[in-house]
Amino acid sequence: MDAIRKSHTLGQSLRNASIAAGLLTDKNCYAEMLGQFYVVTAALEQRMDELLELEQQQQQQHHQHENKSIDDDTNAQPLLVNKIKALGYSFQSGYENDLQRLLGSNYKETINSWTTSPAQSYIRKLKSATDAECAAAAFILHGPLIIGGGAALKPRVEKAFGKNVAHVFQSVVGAGRGGRSGRRREFIDCYDQLLEGCSDYENESLFDEIVHTVSDFMELNNEMMMAVRQSPWWHKYVKVSVVVVISYLLQRHFSTKQSVQTK
Repeated sequence: MDAIRKSHTLGQSLRNASIAAGLLTDKNCYAEMLGQFYVVTAALEQRMDELLELEQQQQQQHHQHENKSIDDDTNAQPLLVNKIKALGYSFQSGYENDLQRLLGSNYKETINSWTTSPAQSYIRKLKSATDAECAAAAFILHGPLIIGGGAALKPRVEKAFGKNVAHVFQSVVGAGRGGRSGRRREFIDCYDQLLEGCSDYENESLFDEIVHTVSDFMELNNEMMMAVRQSPWWHKYVKVSVVVVISYLLQRHFSTKQSVQTK
């Protein structure tokens, strides 16, 4: 848990630094960062659906062989992702709507070209993720939107870029489901109860896998945020200003030095 806490603290610092550095002052900067979380969230949600579909197929084959209904098997332990999906959250389409409005109809091509190396590594891991690894990834990728700063960030994004580019926050704002505190409690309770029904051995094994994977994915989150390449529109003017100031200081320094030497 110390590793998770350390990574989360670094991640929060990076997010705050990104905003302070101009993330919400430039459309392309925001779109690039949003795009990184879009591609990994899409990979996660697709993998979760794959695992659920595979489980359903295996159950149908098993029960056809055993000649009994799926409903008759009361000992079947649902996948962890099934419990998480039951919360009703899916962010892929929200990301897509926002990116389309920020970048235009060819947004997927742009995001493909902007996808960082850490994001690509993240996607590769998620495409073959286990049930427990998906549970860990959902904690990292869904959690901040649900219990973190999603609701607080929405008005800042709307102020910066307009109300039509905040679809990704749509399910984490408003009074529904008990408001922000209710959604937070619901999400936390889901993870507190995630391993209920597992044997002691399964509980310990899955818990260790989830904690380890949460730490790994949080590190990838941090690397992903540090790897973005877009600069705000005003960046070039800051560069010019810095060069002018440095030139002035150097000129003043050498002028002063020369004056002292001639005395």
